[in-house]
Amino acid sequence: MIACELDDPDGIIFVHATGVWTIADVDRHYSHLGLIIADRRRNGLPIRILSDVTEAERQAPDIEARILWHMDRTYLPTDRVAILVANVADKLYVRARLGEAIVAAFSSQLPAEMWLMSDDLQPPGIVAA
Repeated sequence: MIACELDDPDGIIFVHATGVWTIADVDRHYSHLGLIIADRRRNGLPIRILSDVTEAERQAPDIEARILWHMDRTYLPTDRVAILVANVADKLYVRARLGEAIVAAFSSQLPAEMWLMSDDLQPPGIVAA
């Protein structure tokens, strides 16, 4: 299951995902998320997303590919997207899968939220040129 909610005080869109997903689950989630993002863009508001997948299982390769496909089409370089994972091994795995995406993976919520709110910080694991 993938659920999405907006926390207005901080302007952070919280995504909480559990278990194993289907292509339809992923498509439905990004369709809903796209509406929230479009509304925020129309109003000149920043895009800050905290995606908590600490209770999700590692997804099948076709599901991961579909997620990355949606991410490429949904997020702009100015958006801040943090993925909260269960442990360091998952963090390293997610970082490796993300490649060049401007998305950060964290194993602790507080650093994820701090990064989301600090536009001048590079994603962890990215070395500035």
